[in-house]
Amino acid sequence: MKPTTESEYKRRITKVLVYIQENLREPLALEDLARVASFPPYHFHRVFRGMTGESVKEHIRRLRLEAAAQRLKHGDATVTEIAFETGYEAHESFTRAFQSRFGCAPSEFRKRAREKTAVTPGGDPATDAAFAPLGEARNAKGGSEPRPPLEVEIVSLSPQTVGFVRHVGPYPEVGATWKKLMTLAMMKGLFGLGTQMIGLCHDDPEVTDPEKLRYDACISITSSIQPEGDFGVQEIAGGPYAKALHVGPYEQLGDAWARLAGEWLPSKRYEPDAKPGFEVYRNSPMNAAPEALETLLHLPLRPLRPTLARG
Repeated sequence: MKPTTESEYKRRITKVLVYIQENLREPLALEDLARVASFPPYHFHRVFRGMTGESVKEHIRRLRLEAAAQRLKHGDATVTEIAFETGYEAHESFTRAFQSRFGCAPSEFRKRAREKTAVTPGGDPATDAAFAPLGEARNAKGGSEPRPPLEVEIVSLSPQTVGFVRHVGPYPEVGATWKKLMTLAMMKGLFGLGTQMIGLCHDDPEVTDPEKLRYDACISITSSIQPEGDFGVQEIAGGPYAKALHVGPYEQLGDAWARLAGEWLPSKRYEPDAKPGFEVYRNSPMNAAPEALETLLHLPLRPLRPTLARG
């Protein structure tokens, strides 16, 4: 394909990928997704598989089951409730699909996750790194040094429009994606006073295979910018978030997220919302020492809902 054609295809498929992740709880008919991508349904299916390595159906099923796994790990909804939220009409069909994907029933998956968290006070960083963009490389090294209390505030955020470049693959390899975003942002003249650098992480390394992890390197934008090629535009959802400041090396961010989700959150009347958490990088390794790096963690919240007997 000519570069301009390839760029247009990437723009359209990225638009569909964002639409899917924002509407996982809704019916996602092939015809509707093809309309989002501006392709005829028959050809859209072929283009999607060729560019993502999965069929549309496989992609949607995988994301829904992985979202269900995160709900089982971090929430208190019953298996039946999660099955309905995931788009399954029956507990049994959800259980079969979940067991096929993860090798155990949903209730057993939840039991194992809770037992693993109980082994390490404050949560296991490898288990609770659902929002940590550098994945395993960012988990704490362990040790018994006393840690300062995590200062958390609940904030209500407005929706934020961002330009982004998507990385698919192991989280520690996001560096090249950030370089690409920086180059495109400079070419488009997007840097200005108050511009924020944001990492948006969609998957849990404990749930999603490394080669399929999705991470968006983002820059906040205020003007109307059109997506083009690898450069996409999306909106980070507004609403209540738990915000905490982490000061220190990026390698410790996994532990910081684990403390936020595993220590602070269980004592509150909230549970994680289904939308992804994100990080705002207040400085960078280019102008700050590792111990002086400042990262604002944002964990999406929703009120803890009363549920039926736990599944």
